Amino acid sequence: MASDITLAVGDGARRMTYAELDQARAADGLGQGPGTEPTRDEERPGPAEAAPEKGPGPDPVTAIGIQTLSEALAMLREDIERERDRADRAERQAEEGRKRIDALLIELADARTAATITDCEAAALRTRLELMTERRPWWRRWFR
Repeated sequence: MASDITLAVGDGARRMTYAELDQARAADGLGQGPGTEPTRDEERPGPAEAAPEKGPGPDPVTAIGIQTLSEALAMLREDIERERDRADRAERQAEEGRKRIDALLIELADARTAATITDCEAAALRTRLELMTERRPWWRRWFR
């Protein structure tokens, strides 16, 4: 009998009125027999008394704990949002820095190219200068 009631009740996790318990027993085929429930009518609760009982309210400590955790969670979300914004700013600054470095490298390459060209031009001009200032006869300078 106890196992049938346990199945009807759902492992004892649900509170039942006498009327609900009677219906559960009737569904299992146990019916009304001696010793299964009160026999006198005044011992049975009436319809007004058979209303489901409300369990005790939430524990105040639990409610305070939940509220505190909710506030802490909200503060953590704000912190995360601030850190995301800061990370986004840092990424933008890093990207701007990389662009500036690329521009400087291009300028450096241009400057090196110009320096190489200038060195070559200077060498050519020195050679011409040597040819023109040599102390040789004019005909030797021409037929060199």
